[in-house]
Amino acid sequence: MKQVLIVAYYFPPVAASGAMRPLGFCRNLPAFGWQPKVLTTTPECVYPVHQVDQKLGARVPETVQVIRVPYIDRLQQILQYREVLRGILKGNANQGRARKDLKSEASASSPQPGTGRSTVKDFSLDWAFAFPDRQCGWFSQVVRHFQRIGEKEMPDVVFATGGPWTSFLVGATLAKQFNRPLVLDYRDPWNCNPYYSFSSRFLTKKSQWLEAKVCKAASHVIANTEELRQRLLEEFGELRGRCTWIPNGFDREVLPVGQSTVDQLDGQSLSTGYELCHFGTVYGKRTPRILLQAVWELFQEGRLKPESIRLRFVGGWDSTDQECERYAAELEKHSFLRREPPISHSLCLKEMQRSSVLLVLQPDSPLQVPAKIYEYVATGRPLLLIGGEGATANLVTRHALGVSSPNQLAAIKVLLDELTTGVRKLVQPDVTSVNRFDYRSLTGEMAAVLDVAVGANESS
Repeated sequence: MKQVLIVAYYFPPVAASGAMRPLGFCRNLPAFGWQPKVLTTTPECVYPVHQVDQKLGARVPETVQVIRVPYIDRLQQILQYREVLRGILKGNANQGRARKDLKSEASASSPQPGTGRSTVKDFSLDWAFAFPDRQCGWFSQVVRHFQRIGEKEMPDVVFATGGPWTSFLVGATLAKQFNRPLVLDYRDPWNCNPYYSFSSRFLTKKSQWLEAKVCKAASHVIANTEELRQRLLEEFGELRGRCTWIPNGFDREVLPVGQSTVDQLDGQSLSTGYELCHFGTVYGKRTPRILLQAVWELFQEGRLKPESIRLRFVGGWDSTDQECERYAAELEKHSFLRREPPISHSLCLKEMQRSSVLLVLQPDSPLQVPAKIYEYVATGRPLLLIGGEGATANLVTRHALGVSSPNQLAAIKVLLDELTTGVRKLVQPDVTSVNRFDYRSLTGEMAAVLDVAVGANESS
């Protein structure tokens, strides 16, 4: 059986959305003649911090060897030392302020949408501790770990999934060291990602050059949306003929299709109203502010009651938008909204299946589809997408998975009004459309890419 080394920074038991794709491939690759070995880090080293779910970890087959290489986040370590030193020099009274500085300074060093001019301090922190991303400290530890490896231990191909983009650099370095083909797997856009940028023009150009370099070195590149594949071909013309689209998916054994249907939800009928359920963290641009404003305004206008539309958010609520918080608090008072803490991945799957409608927030991300949406799809529940442009909206429309609206106040109000008056209805997706995203079939497509990469390497 051929061997593939999968470089996956996020991997179970870490319950990150980015861990689901490599897990799905690992569980199904042996059926296609490939034995996977996974290179990842330890759960306590993962940045940012993610929940650890041992039930999720138990889904990794015993036949899959998992190599966990720990590392130290150098910036976090330095700032912690500084906190201790400040406490010693200034006394305990100032430690609270030091912790605040630690948190804000560490988060400021992560690549993010540009907010202004670059300072020498910003540039220095980014260059030393966050290039190409905050996970960069993992690279040297992995390379050191694989300095001595026997010929029998070498894989037939190296498969690196990102982000973080440090995983691509690890994969490219190991593939060159082993003299093996490299396959890159984009779960998100890199430099054309609205959530990823540097304040320094130099580092932005450097990052773009780095992406071009690893793509040129790759035998094949996989994108998880057709829109991202097209963008990569526009950016890197040499990828034509060796760039494929394989979407994310779901594991049928964990979340069977058709396990329940909408009309079996504890006797609930959608005619009695819709509960829009969102699972996962609310953060950054992925905010429900305009949706909440639409619900609030319809309520104030006397056109909406909680019996018709309710909102449920299960997971972290990390929004710093004060207006969003104000709307959320008001809607909670009037029984339109519930916020619940994060739950385990296994329980989360069960709650998805019990939901009537699954809410997706994906504004301003034309090339990306959130990984969570595929678990949504597996439940057979209709989707309501806020963000009516780009890859996610195309996916929902193409496969008749639900309805979508642009992230615009007037459009959302129209959609909600049409749902409550019965002008528009949410219905279950067709089973054939759902089956398209089963990881058993998707892994067959991936295995075919690996076969081609190895065949091309052997003939060269």
